[in-house]
Amino acid sequence: KLSKPQWEELDMDCLVNIFGRLGLESLVLDVPFVCKSWYRATLNPECWRRIDFSKLKLHDSWYYDDFTSRLISTYRIEGHFPITTFIKSVVKRSGRSATYIAFPDYCTEEALLYVADECPALRALVLPSNVLHGREFKIENHMSKWTNLQFLKLQTCFQMQEALVQISIHCKNFVALAIAGAKIGKDEASAIVNFLPNIKVLHLRYASMEKENLVTILQGCKQLKLFDARNCIGFDEGDEEILKLASHIPSFKHKGSMLFDYYDGGDWASYREDGFHDGNLSD
Repeated sequence: KLSKPQWEELDMDCLVNIFGRLGLESLVLDVPFVCKSWYRATLNPECWRRIDFSKLKLHDSWYYDDFTSRLISTYRIEGHFPITTFIKSVVKRSGRSATYIAFPDYCTEEALLYVADECPALRALVLPSNVLHGREFKIENHMSKWTNLQFLKLQTCFQMQEALVQISIHCKNFVALAIAGAKIGKDEASAIVNFLPNIKVLHLRYASMEKENLVTILQGCKQLKLFDARNCIGFDEGDEEILKLASHIPSFKHKGSMLFDYYDGGDWASYREDGFHDGNLSD
């Protein structure tokens, strides 16, 4: 009588392929504790190509999200959660093969610099706004290390023009840019056109962008396949001139945009979860 195959007897390559599709919490806190073979599989750098730290919510020392709370309980951490040590330890497991990294809302400059040096294969990078403000870390100074970068998401357009210059020089396969709540003036619009003329995906939802600057982008970026300009201030949804200029774009989103800001505030919470990009890039 043949015995039933056991999960722990699965081929190592198969395990690595499966585990590489799991989220960070499962890889760190669940899979390694199932059995020895699963633990050994998690030591393979291929399991750590996609690293998403964004679910870590480190508001203060008194409140943590469920993931961080589990980490603190499992490893019996006392005091403040050592976010820099954790980020560095996880990135190290990738063996310099990580292709996607999303940082948490609260992150140290030491962690940023470590990723810049240890992730040369990076293809997608997500940075929140407080990573860029008031720090010596300048993203434009590190673009030469990320020659494979294809997608960049910023939560602000701070340093955008300088970053785009370096992207145009070093990142020849760059195709997608997302900036949350950006202020797209004449200089920013010109920078997008001049330095990213072949961009295919552009997300500027919730931007402050006058019609003339939107027109500049529409006229200059002829390779766009998706342009998300929803809920913007500076032009009206359904503007006939804009729709005509955008007719070459397979997916142009403009719902909710208006010439003036009649309302105070917006649905910012949904920006990360609206499905505009999950970091999955084709190999």
